[in-house]
Amino acid sequence: MNINELKRLIRTFINDCYYVPINHEMIFADNGLRTFNALIRDEVQDLAGVYIWENNDNNEVLYIGMAGKVNQQGMLVNHSIRNRLQASRGKDTETGKDILTNRYIRYLMAHENSSQLNIHVIHLQDGQIPGYIEAVLINEFYQRNGILPRYNHMF
Repeated sequence: MNINELKRLIRTFINDCYYVPINHEMIFADNGLRTFNALIRDEVQDLAGVYIWENNDNNEVLYIGMAGKVNQQGMLVNHSIRNRLQASRGKDTETGKDILTNRYIRYLMAHENSSQLNIHVIHLQDGQIPGYIEAVLINEFYQRNGILPRYNHMF
C-alpha cells in the first residue's frame, strides 16, 4: 500500500496535504539534528493531523502517526504535528534518556539505508479527530498487508 492509496482513502477528511523531504546528507551532517528541527519548524504548520513516513527509495510506508487529541469539550489539545515531529519517541532502554524524533529518524534512515525519507503531513478539516483518521489508515494498511507499517510497533 503506497502513500497515494492512503491519501485517497481519507481524501474527504483532508484540508491540506504536503510533504517534507529529509535527505541523508542533511540529517547525517555535523549539524544535521539541528537542521532537521529547523526544517520542521519552518515547513510544518502548527496544526494537528496525521503524518506518514515514506522511504523515498522504494515508496514503502514506514510509519503512520497522529498529533492532537480531542478533549471532553470537543477542543483539539496536545501536540501539533510540528511539535510531535520534534518530541520524544520514547526512552532509550540503555540510558533511560528520551530519544527525540530527529535522532530516531537518523537511526531509521541508517537502518533502512534510505537516501531520503518523506514526511507526509496531512492536516484535517475542522471537526475531524486525528486518532480516528490514524486508525483508519493503519487498519487499511493492516487489512491489505497483514502487518503494521514497519515502525508502528503496535496499535
